[in-house]
Amino acid sequence: MPRTIYTEDSMADLAKDAMKLWDKLEKDSGSSLRWMSGLLNFGDKNFGGDSPEGTLMVTAKDIEERYPFKNLPPEWIGLFAPDNGVINVQLLLRSLLSLAKDYGAEAKQHTRVERIIPSTTDKTIWEVHAIRHDTDPALFKAKIVIASGAYVNHVLRPSFGISLDLDIWEMVASYFNTTPGLNSTIFPSMWFQFAPNKHRRSQLFYGFPTDPSERLTNVVNPADIRDTQEFIKKHVIGVNTTVPAFTLSCLQTNVFDNMFVLDYLPKEYLAGGAEKSVVVFTAGWAMKFVPLLGKALAEMALDRKSDYARKEFEITRKDKKGKGIIKRVVRGKRGGHSRMMVELDVDDEVEGESAFTYEEQASGLRSGGVKMSVIGNIYVDLSMSDSKQPRPFQALRYHP
Repeated sequence: MPRTIYTEDSMADLAKDAMKLWDKLEKDSGSSLRWMSGLLNFGDKNFGGDSPEGTLMVTAKDIEERYPFKNLPPEWIGLFAPDNGVINVQLLLRSLLSLAKDYGAEAKQHTRVERIIPSTTDKTIWEVHAIRHDTDPALFKAKIVIASGAYVNHVLRPSFGISLDLDIWEMVASYFNTTPGLNSTIFPSMWFQFAPNKHRRSQLFYGFPTDPSERLTNVVNPADIRDTQEFIKKHVIGVNTTVPAFTLSCLQTNVFDNMFVLDYLPKEYLAGGAEKSVVVFTAGWAMKFVPLLGKALAEMALDRKSDYARKEFEITRKDKKGKGIIKRVVRGKRGGHSRMMVELDVDDEVEGESAFTYEEQASGLRSGGVKMSVIGNIYVDLSMSDSKQPRPFQALRYHP
């Protein structure tokens, strides 16, 4: 969702810059890629000022008068932002691919990157060793931007001997049919509801004013669907919760501060490759910044600098306890597997206890973290058709 409400002033400024670039992208593509319906944030006023959208400020009564909600706790408050909205992600992806090809880019489909190594003839260029259709070797020579989201470690680990300390959330979405007819339920804008966990279950929900069609249904955890159904029954008017029209789930990637990783891979991991020759982007809530991040990555790869590559996005930053994002990979023995890859903090000794193993993170099982099923990497999924069928309502549940 394109939004401008942030706790951090720097991110609010960045969002304003992104809005201008969205305008340019839409002009270039000839398509309207956003639906600026506005955004309502509401919920428990004590949820915390460190929530992604900051402080909330309108009453529960006001919300129930404008939106089809009911039984909201009277102490809940909210904030409406008219210059926010939702992104037509399917159209965005098609438009970006089409524009990239128009500008001379070539997409290599069904091609898995196996390893990236410095060119033997030009240290500013890298050789990308890949497998096409799971069987055919392929070799490409190029400047490198690694932007594979939740799968960034699948490239970093075999190529550079490091991985990033990631928290990966499963985003679970369910669409439900609303009541048809003259008094049908209409959500005038996107909304985001904040509340503390209940019985160790997340109580954060998105809602989109969407009208999807021809969707594929993913198999998701029944408990996540049940949580959403219970929320709708208790707080939403005119939505049939009996069976979701369809469901989906996908991945969202975070680091310790919920910010982006947007930086060059440090020189010590480049195995002789030129400094500032490998750009890495992952983590954070990035879809709303797509045109800005595209501009930043292109500038970093081609010009070796960008004003958007800010200190708060550095790959070498550390948390308050001094723990960094980068983990180096060494060969070792653990659990009887002599060839297992072991990941350690960059400041650890090789003999130290590992934070993750290769198999654990590849399967999404993190020590003290979350278990993930690897399905996809885009969580907003909508289309904006002109269909006159009953308008499905989407509830998207955080699952940290």
